Amino acid sequence: MQGEFISIKTSGEPPCGRFGHTMSYLPVNSAIIIAGGRNDSLCKDNVTPLLNDIHLFLLDQKVWIKVKFSYNSDKLDFIGNHSMSVITDGEQYEKIVVFGGIKNEVKRENQITNLEA
Repeated sequence: MQGEFISIKTSGEPPCGRFGHTMSYLPVNSAIIIAGGRNDSLCKDNVTPLLNDIHLFLLDQKVWIKVKFSYNSDKLDFIGNHSMSVITDGEQYEKIVVFGGIKNEVKRENQITNLEA
């Protein structure tokens, strides 16, 4: 079996480069979700190099979307090296669960957070 990497032409603003993030597939939305992580050069002027953003890549449309939090919603903490899982029925329901990771205080977290897609 052979494979080949091919560049994909996309639209929208992609997320910045990062490491220590998570990425999962959302089958109902036909999308990839990217959350948190770390970018030392981008965040060198901030208190923390950790990121608290969430991005979707819609596979059918090949477009990047930055997720905005609703007004009364908790935001994702500045977090990296965490775990993320998608719970879905494969047809209508998707829930994203984030657990653990390292926050700004450089301590391990045991907090669990969920995001309804």
